[in-house]
Amino acid sequence: MLVHRRRELLVALWGAGTFAAILASNSAFRPVRDALVLDGNPDQIPALFTATFLAVSLVSPAWSALLARGGRRRYVPRAFHAFALCSVGFAGLVHAEVAPVAVGRVFYIWSSVFNVFVVSVFWSLLADLLGPGAARRLYGPIAAGGTAGGMLGPFLTKMLVDTIRVPGVLVMSAVLLELGAACLVALRRAGEALERETGAPARDDALPEPAPSSAASGLAQIARSPYLRALAGYVLCTATAATFMYLEQAPLAKALVPSREARTELFATIDLWTNMGTFVVQTFLAGPLLAWLGPGLVMFALPLAQCLGITALVSAPSLDLLVCAQVATRAVTHGFTRPARELLFTVVDRDDKYRAKNAIDTVVYRFGDFAASWLHLGLLALASGGAALVAATIPFVAVWLALAAALGIGFRRRLPPSTQEPT
Repeated sequence: MLVHRRRELLVALWGAGTFAAILASNSAFRPVRDALVLDGNPDQIPALFTATFLAVSLVSPAWSALLARGGRRRYVPRAFHAFALCSVGFAGLVHAEVAPVAVGRVFYIWSSVFNVFVVSVFWSLLADLLGPGAARRLYGPIAAGGTAGGMLGPFLTKMLVDTIRVPGVLVMSAVLLELGAACLVALRRAGEALERETGAPARDDALPEPAPSSAASGLAQIARSPYLRALAGYVLCTATAATFMYLEQAPLAKALVPSREARTELFATIDLWTNMGTFVVQTFLAGPLLAWLGPGLVMFALPLAQCLGITALVSAPSLDLLVCAQVATRAVTHGFTRPARELLFTVVDRDDKYRAKNAIDTVVYRFGDFAASWLHLGLLALASGGAALVAATIPFVAVWLALAAALGIGFRRRLPPSTQEPT
């Protein structure tokens, strides 16, 4: 038992270190990205969301086709290397001032793909290495490590951007991602040692590989499974609400915070407070609540928080309320919903943990951004002041809550008898 706990501790430590490096890398350039996009007209953001969805729709099937070749665990760190190389390439283009407007738009799209894809493949590997019981114990601490990295990234950007400028921030992001890739190798070794102890196959090439499939195999697997369809629906709702909040933020920040540097500082501040709140939630609340209530009930928190946040921000827009609403809803998203959602993937087939999960986390999520951005414009056109947006929020949240309840029931039904716990 002591050896088992030591091995679980190693998985938790290396997992937390990997996730910390990933989120530090991502959050380092996120404030810059959000500030740069407001140099133009905020009404252009839906077009960027559309382009992002198209880009993700190409990347996700390519990833699924790559996995069909075998050695799924080996491809995860390679994906990290590829994104780090792209970050260095963007640093060179920005430093040389090559087509600044075009490069800025491409960077916005690339960073949006990076955001969902790298995080998705990390959790795919974790879901593959850990069973439901270990995941319940370890996902909270691992997610908390990511939150620590999420605090480090915007802090470094806020402190160093005046010195190293935007190209330096992008190189720093690449270095942090390479650190994550190194931690990932140690995580895989620790996880496979835990597999050997439980009698599961420890080598990736000893595990059955999926049969070759079409590029849309991940989406096809989702379509065949009611459980995965409910997961996709929940993620779609999550993306829609987050996009509504983001689009309410954009014109308000542009009007009240006119300079690029001040906007960068504002967004870095929001990210810092968000991640501090998330760290507290993940460290002290997420683990006990997931073990006690199960993922379904824990996932109720986000729909309720987003309903309050969107309604308040539309009804009485102000900079202080914007900061409070973004910090609260994002802390709930990353503190409660993310660990709960990843726990749901521990009870699906191994193939679904990679292909279907990646399709949900990338294509489905970015489709939510794309659809919600144009829906937001349509709702604002129906009623000035966002009355239509507020009216649409209540039935939307009701559907969202129903999906959370269905997922909680489905998760309990899929648990092996040996891991059944009161939820």
